[in-house]
Amino acid sequence: MKTFISFFAFLLTFIMTGQLVNKGNLVVSSGTTLYINNLDVLNDNGTSYVWSNNGTVIVKGVNFTNNGTMDATSSGTTEFSGNTEQHIKGTAIAYFNNLYINNANNAVIQDFLIESNNITVENGAADFDYKVSNGQSLTVRNAAALNGDLRLIGTAQLVQTHTGTTSNSGTKYLWVDQQGTTNQYYYNYWSAPVNRGGVWRMMYLKDGALGDNIDQTKYPDVQIVSNSNATSDLPAQTAHPVALNAYWVYGFKNGLDGGYQGWYDNHLQQNGTTNPGEGYTMKGPGVDANLNAANGASTTEYDSWTFAGTPNDGDYSLTISPNHDYLIGNPYPSALDADQFIKDNISSANGGNNANDIFNGTLYFWEHTGGNNHFGSGYQGGYATYNLTGGAPATDWQTGSTTVGTKTPQRFIPVAQGFFVWSESTNDGGNISFNNAQRKFVKEGSNSVFIRPAALTNIRLGFNTPLNFHRQLLLGVRPQATDGIDTGWDAPNFDADHPGADMTWDINQRSFIIQAIPHITPDTHLPLKVVVDTDDTVSFTLDAAENLPSEISNLYIYDQFDDSYHLINDTTNFEIFLNAGNYNGRFELAFKNNTLGSEQLSLNHISTFYNPLAHAVIILNRQQQNLEKINLYSLTGQVVLSQKLMRNDVKITIPVRLTTGVYLAKIISEDQKVYTTKLLIK
Repeated sequence: MKTFISFFAFLLTFIMTGQLVNKGNLVVSSGTTLYINNLDVLNDNGTSYVWSNNGTVIVKGVNFTNNGTMDATSSGTTEFSGNTEQHIKGTAIAYFNNLYINNANNAVIQDFLIESNNITVENGAADFDYKVSNGQSLTVRNAAALNGDLRLIGTAQLVQTHTGTTSNSGTKYLWVDQQGTTNQYYYNYWSAPVNRGGVWRMMYLKDGALGDNIDQTKYPDVQIVSNSNATSDLPAQTAHPVALNAYWVYGFKNGLDGGYQGWYDNHLQQNGTTNPGEGYTMKGPGVDANLNAANGASTTEYDSWTFAGTPNDGDYSLTISPNHDYLIGNPYPSALDADQFIKDNISSANGGNNANDIFNGTLYFWEHTGGNNHFGSGYQGGYATYNLTGGAPATDWQTGSTTVGTKTPQRFIPVAQGFFVWSESTNDGGNISFNNAQRKFVKEGSNSVFIRPAALTNIRLGFNTPLNFHRQLLLGVRPQATDGIDTGWDAPNFDADHPGADMTWDINQRSFIIQAIPHITPDTHLPLKVVVDTDDTVSFTLDAAENLPSEISNLYIYDQFDDSYHLINDTTNFEIFLNAGNYNGRFELAFKNNTLGSEQLSLNHISTFYNPLAHAVIILNRQQQNLEKINLYSLTGQVVLSQKLMRNDVKITIPVRLTTGVYLAKIISEDQKVYTTKLLIK
């Protein structure tokens, strides 16, 4: 057998302490086997040389350290089969073609980033045969053969990059952790990153609170409590494994939007199955990892739920019908790029990669914030929202201090995170697509999770209600957007109700949480929808503003009722008392105070009256002036009518049915002159 190793005599050094150091080119040719026995290996060849294995390298020492350059296109096999624990570490990515883990007696531990075409893990004496250390990523371009167990520790992730369906094999498992609330009354939305026989059941979940990443017996299956009475609490938790109430495990698989039947049809409990990419709900155990709070309502994190199974990988597809919702989730043991996922499921006309819009291009993440009982009427929480424009937090429905929801969705979706999609149009629907191109290695909580160009304009508009509820809306200036409704860029409101009051963007008489527009100028006005259930004070706030155009220095809430502008900034809110009702069209976000430095010009030679027989407002425009719009208000300030005119007729008839009372009519011309009058309806 011929061995070819470039510059071997000069650039490979054997250190007396049992270390082999490569300082130059090391090339193992095809058909050649290089044994490295009882020596640590250090590749320290910088960037001018390369470690290239096209044959077989068998490492029987302890550590393999890569601080230099390895050939990412090599075609050989690297085997780790020592008699002691072995580490693969370094300061530069290690590249392998076939990575073969065959340490019969001890684990092989990956302490830095590795990329490999294929990986095979053989079963040995260690419970976890291959371990990826916290914060590291194992990237496999093709297949993983798990004849032994692979452990992802902490935030470690497995990324596979091939196209098509999975080629993974083996009878052993990938083990991966995730966190969830401890509160037994709060929902988590989950999606399993692994499967067993192609599906997942809640009963497979393990309690890893006492786990040590060494002994699998310290990862027992959770206890199952199956209460037929939905209001029953869990028993006191005094030992591990802790118990979960299977009653609260539901799916929502292609259910009709706006109804509960989708939940009723998918009451999974402990034995119901989900397919890769499907989500499910689960409430907490009522106890933390230290068994504090026994069966209480603690809202800390239970940070050691452990999934064990065959790693999900490759293409998955779920079918959603028009006007339906689907609780889905990240199916992979790595982060999911939400932008790529959205683009793969919306049409090319909206900036996507699909022929059609499968759903509305928005992801909805449930956040439970209050209500310590099992009655649905007592749930407090809302849906945080994400699309290609960015993320908006869930509303905080707790009493007490007024704050926004604690989590704003970011671009990269964590392992095991579930969320809703909504196929709201009759033209939507089809196959929701997941694929490996959507996978990325991004650690949860990393500062880099939301990547966007710094020049983008983002405005976060807030709204406080009498019940200490805070709604935040996101406005993004995006050149891809239009002034109308843009799938993937504008996020429709998914919350079915509101606590006392609410505010949304008004786009074509529909309610949105996120709005994208192509540009803003000082003359831009963006309508808002406001609804108030009780007579009380509400306030508009500016939560944040990033990268405003140079010509815009202030933001205002414009009140059409009295044609007034109200400054909002870091220290100034706009408070107003409103009677119960809908104020759609009354308030707008504005970028210039049009009343500063000038008096409002009056619109003359106009008269208006109400014709009760015709059920219409009549405008007499004797000089045929160009009229832009008419707004009609009740004396409480509610918008009764808001209609564009764009006419100069002598007589203009506006059909509207008015009840007895006094109304304020405001007519605005194209040159922004205003005529205001009261209408008395008897």
